[in-house]
This record gives sequence, C-alpha cells and structure tokens, in this order.
Amino acid sequence: MRIRIIGLPLLLLSGLTQAQTETPDASAPSAMPFSRCFSHVPLLVDSATGDTNAPISVTADLLDATRDGKIIYSGQVEVEQGARKFNADQVELEQISRDVLATGNIHFTDGTISVDSNKQLTGNLNTKDTELEDAHYQFHGEPGRGLAKKVRLSDNTGQVDLNGASYTTCPPDGEAWKLKASSVKVEQDEVFGEAWNAVLWLGEVPVFYFPYLKFPVKDERQSGFLYPSFNFGDSNGTDISLPYYWNIAENYDATFTPRYMEKRGTMAQLEFRYLPIAGQSGTLYGEYLASDDKLLNTEWEEDARWLVNWRHNARFDAAGHWRANVDYTKVAGWDNAYFDDFSPPVGQLVDDQLMQSFSGGYYDKRWQLTTEVRDYQILKPNIATMPFQLAPSVALTSYQGFGGFDLGFDAEVTQFKNDGTQVYEATRVHAEPKLVYSLVNQPGAQLTADLGAYYTHYEQDIPANLSSYYGNQDPSGLGFTTDGLDGNVDRLLPRARLNGTLVFDRETQWFERDFTQTIEPQLQYLYVPFKDQDNIGLYDTTSMRQDYYSLFSDRRFAGLDRISDANQITGGFTSRVYDAESVERLRLAVAQTYNFTSPRVRLYPNEELSDTKQSFLTFEGDLNIDGNWFVHTEAQQDTRNHRLAGGNITLEYNNQGKLAQVGFRHLNQTYFPDASLTDDLNQLGGTFSWPLDPQWRLIGGYYRDIELNRNIDSLIGLRYDSCCWAVSLVWEQAQKESKLTNPNEVEQETLIGLRFELKGLSSFGAGNSEFSPGTDLLPYYRPFNLNN
Repeated sequence: MRIRIIGLPLLLLSGLTQAQTETPDASAPSAMPFSRCFSHVPLLVDSATGDTNAPISVTADLLDATRDGKIIYSGQVEVEQGARKFNADQVELEQISRDVLATGNIHFTDGTISVDSNKQLTGNLNTKDTELEDAHYQFHGEPGRGLAKKVRLSDNTGQVDLNGASYTTCPPDGEAWKLKASSVKVEQDEVFGEAWNAVLWLGEVPVFYFPYLKFPVKDERQSGFLYPSFNFGDSNGTDISLPYYWNIAENYDATFTPRYMEKRGTMAQLEFRYLPIAGQSGTLYGEYLASDDKLLNTEWEEDARWLVNWRHNARFDAAGHWRANVDYTKVAGWDNAYFDDFSPPVGQLVDDQLMQSFSGGYYDKRWQLTTEVRDYQILKPNIATMPFQLAPSVALTSYQGFGGFDLGFDAEVTQFKNDGTQVYEATRVHAEPKLVYSLVNQPGAQLTADLGAYYTHYEQDIPANLSSYYGNQDPSGLGFTTDGLDGNVDRLLPRARLNGTLVFDRETQWFERDFTQTIEPQLQYLYVPFKDQDNIGLYDTTSMRQDYYSLFSDRRFAGLDRISDANQITGGFTSRVYDAESVERLRLAVAQTYNFTSPRVRLYPNEELSDTKQSFLTFEGDLNIDGNWFVHTEAQQDTRNHRLAGGNITLEYNNQGKLAQVGFRHLNQTYFPDASLTDDLNQLGGTFSWPLDPQWRLIGGYYRDIELNRNIDSLIGLRYDSCCWAVSLVWEQAQKESKLTNPNEVEQETLIGLRFELKGLSSFGAGNSEFSPGTDLLPYYRPFNLNN
C-alpha cells in the first residue's frame, strides 16, 4: 500500500536550492562537438521561479510511528515539491529534535542539479543543515559533474562544503581529466568558490598541484589572477603572460598583465574598461617594454617600445541621434615593426597606417551632420611625404523623397594639415546638390534622371619650395610646382545622368529541374564638362578600382580633389538563374564604358593621358552548383590591346564542416602602377579544413608567388577533439620582414604551435591557439555574392 502525505518540510531541497542558485548559469551549456557527449546530461528545468512554499507531498510504501516520537517512512520514499524531487529507501524523522536520517538509494534533483548517494543523509528540519556521504552530483544542461566523500549544506548561510571532492566535464565512461580537492567551499553571496589542495589529474596521473584555487560559481566579477598563457616562437622565445583582474566597481574594471618574453624582456600590459553613464563605454589599453633585448647594439637599444589605444563610443540621447566615437592607436614614432613583433590585441594596421580618429555628430533617418578630426601614423621608414590630417572635417548629408522626386544634398568643410616640410595645405569647401526623378518605375523597368552639380572652393597654402616628391625636378615627382598651384580655386561642374534597367525572365529546365533565368540589361549616360584641375593639390584622392559597379558610378576618382570629365555611355548585362526554391544559383555580369571624348582630367600634372575611349571590359561571375560547390571569378580585359589587366578565380567546396578552397590571382603591372609591382603578379594557393573522423581534423594552407618563384605562406595542422579535451599541433612557414634590423630582407619564419584544451577548465601549450582555415598572412574568407 502506498501512503501519500502533504505538508512535510523539504529539508534537502531548501539547502541545495539556495546553493545552486549561485552556480554558473546552466541554461548556457558548454558547446560540445558530439551529441553523444551529452547522453548522460539531464535536461535543464527552470526551477528558479518555483514557489518554495508550495505543498510538499510524500509517498512511501510504509509509515510507522514509534513510542519514542520517531516517524519512519520506508519503501520507495518519494518527496516532491514542483520540480524538486527526493527519493530514498527509508526516511526517519525525530519529532522532538526534528532530526532527519535518510538511507539507501538517495536521489535528489531540482531541475538544475542531481545528487545521488548510497550511504546516508542527515540533517535537521529547524536549522535545515544537511549532510550527505559519498555523493555523486551532475549539473543539468551542461556536462559538469563529480563526487564528494561528504557534502554539507547550510540553509542559514547558503554555504556548501565538500570534502574529498572531484570535478570534470568528461562523460562517465571517459574521464580524461578531473580536479580533485581535499576541501571545497561555495557561499551564496560570493562570486567565486574556493578549493584547497587541488590536483589536476590527466587520466590516472596527477600533473599539477594547486595549494589554493578559486573558481567562478556565478556570472559576476571578482578581483584575482586569471589563467596564465604560455607560448613559444622563434621571434620571442618562451612567452608567458599572467593576467590579474581588478574589479574596481560595478562599471569599472582593469586587467594588469606582466608578459615575460625570453628574447626581449618583460612587458607590462594594462586594459581599463569603463561605463561612466548610460550610453557611453570605452577601453584604454597600453603596453610598455622599457628596452628590447633583441635590439642590442642598434640605435634603439635603450629606447622603450610602447603602444596606446583608446576606444570610446557614446550616445547622448535615448533615440541615439547624438553620437561620438574615438578610435586612437599610436606606437613610438620610430617603431615600424611593433605590430609584427608583438601582435597586440587592439588597433588596426592597414597599409602600414595606424589611425587616430575623433568623430561625432547628429544622425537622423533623412540627414546627418558629422565632424571628424583624423590623423595617421605611418609605420614605414623613409616615406616621401606624410598623409594629410583632417583638422577637422564637417560633413552634411541629406536625402528626402517627394513622390517621384528625390532631393539630395551633400556638403563638407575640411581643413587639411600636414606635418611634413615643403608640403602644401588647404581648406576645402564642397557642396553637391542633386535631383533624381523616376521617369519609369514599373516591375521589370526602371528609368531615372539624375541632375546635380559639384561646387568646390579651395584655400591653398603653398610653400615657396615643394618637396621633390611633389615637384617635377625629380623624375619620380608628381609634377606639381609652386607656380602651377593656385592659392584660391573655385570649381563648378554640372552633372547629368540617365540610368535605365530592364528585367526579362523566363522559365526553363536544365538537367530535368525547373529554373527561372533573368536577363537584366542596364544602360547609363553620364555627362560632366571638362575643367583643368592641375592647379589643385591632392589631399584625399586616388584612382578608383574598376569593377562592374564602379563603371555605373558618376566618379572616376575616389575623393573630391579630382572630378573627371565625362561624356560616356556605359552598358552592362546581368543574368541570374534561380531554382524552384528561389535560391540564386548563378549570376553573370559584364559591363563596359565607351567615352565619346577621352577623359582629360588627370590625377597629377605629369600623368600621361590615355587616348583610349573604352574602359576595361569587366566581368564578374558567381556559381552555386549544389549548395556545396561554389565558383567566383572576376576579370578586367583591355579590349583595345587584347590583354588581361587583372583577374581572379576561386573554387570552393563547403559541406557540413568539410571545406576546401583553391584560387588564382593575376595583376598586370602595366595597369596597376600603384601596387608597386616590379613584374606581373601571379599567385596560386588554397586552404582546407577537413574532418578525418568525428574526432580528428586536418587543416592546411599553401600560397605561392609564381612570378617570384617563392612561397608566401604555408600551414599544416592536426587536431584531436573529444568530449572534454582537445589537442592541436600547427606548423606554419610564412614570410616576415625584419623592418628594424634588416628592412630590405624577407625571411621565412617557421612557427610551431602545440596546445592542449581541457574543456570547461582552461587551455595551455605553446604557439598560436587558432585552429581555423587560412594562414596568418592570408586568412580564409568567403568571396561569394549570391543572394541566398
């Protein structure tokens, strides 16, 4: 006969529930690569919002009350309150002292943790203190589990003490690693738990001893040392970092990291993060090395190497209209090799330039008013001239629709400064109104007329003598002279453009499958009159790369210092193929511009004008064969000389973790003088990431310069990945320039990385921890543009 009683206080549930609410969020389980890793993990049940005063039901085969005031429940005892459940073979309750003793097949769960014991549970209903012996525990929704010789739960303080405890994230049949500690304490109001005499075991072998260890039990911050990192390489030798985290306040924290590099010295790294008020956040980061041992016997042997980075984002109103941003990175003025030597985690180095930018303004859906102060640090020795600073630039952009009419207006005022000597400077005022009218706007047919004008005023400060970089006294100069440049320049140019597109489609069948094919011809006429602009210096302008989309632009140059004349017509065709599920399988696009008169505006005065009236014939193509195989290609053909100016093609296979990509790139040095090519560029290479079985993965990459007959970068790596641990080995050989000591030499540097990862605990090893397709110099990217 089963007996069911309502109202017995649930001693164990109270103690364990309070302790478990302070453990890490079990609703966010660790990512594991194999579903079988979770076969032993119970599902997470949200019991945090459960009513702790809900009725408690007790069911047992037999109930017996003795004369000395003891109640005994025996035979499949079940205690239940909401998601909380407790089972035992027998439960004894002393009615006077309120002591409880449970024995035999004890199982407890509250939806977030399960505890099992074959020994006994003792406790008191008044104090609600509980003790279990030889208990096994398992978190729900994540693989953390372990056992303890003794578990003590205190309801009054929310404290859990474990003696002889262990912890691992491995499944029961494969404990590759675990932590064993003589004593563990977790308190409800503390961020971290504490463990004493903790030993890390790999299999049956103890490998590391921690006299004292702190570990997180809830998603909050607390000051203390973080896990160290160990790396080894040819450049720095043994490289060890030991971060210390300082939780200054709720909205401020800092991390100080001493970094020891065997071949260079000890560097100090500091990161300070702040959230001063709602809508604002930022980070200050710095690195400092008093002297670099690798630079002994050079002119920099006593110079400090350092980096400063400041990032700040601010929104000053709830709607986000008023905003400001800071992106500032700087190193020592002489230190051109800093990023190559130390690989800092902040700052972006683009074309050997570090940017320092302060920007902000008002942003609305239809108009924006912004300002920016910008400078650059060039990490390149012996440059002919420094880039211009924006000191400052103020820009207005607006666009408003009126039925069939769209009215736009762009304007800016920019002051260009330069720290170089014998360099011109300027203040530029630019205004660009435009009116766009839709002559035809129907499904499958669009025709727009675009009328506008460019007005630009320059106030130029021209030195008495120009640097040879600008002047024509140097054969490599750009042809500017003090007589040729004017102090005041006004430039007004009208612009007219007519652009039309048609879309034709048809249903078809290929390989017994239904497809929809489109033909989309596009035609554009552009007119801008000629005006000689050799009297204007170059401040932010360069040639624009030709592709399908740039041919339909109204600009030939990127920037405002040159507005090219145009009397041209551009024609293009795009064809797309969609399958029955409307997935774009193929896109082919080809375009070319014909000039009725050859453009006469040139980038700099001594540039030789071309008399050709045709642009490159540009082609772009993308192919999605079956959702796994992809092809992308681009080409620019000089139709007059029947030569390929540039092109590339990429073939990729990508299916359920299996990735392979191979590509070829070509540039003809005749057509790309800005690339500083001494010969044509022909590069071939590829990368792959391939599973050998569910636990082994192989990656690789290889890129070669065919013209120079040398490797650019090559990599091979192997990784073993199990439920609770992983190991990876990577070998890479890449080109590296010694920019400080041997700036004219390119050496092949070999890097070896070995890293172990104990999932749910930490990782350690030597070398780069990255294990992904691509190489250090040429990372993997997916270049496809299909609308899927």
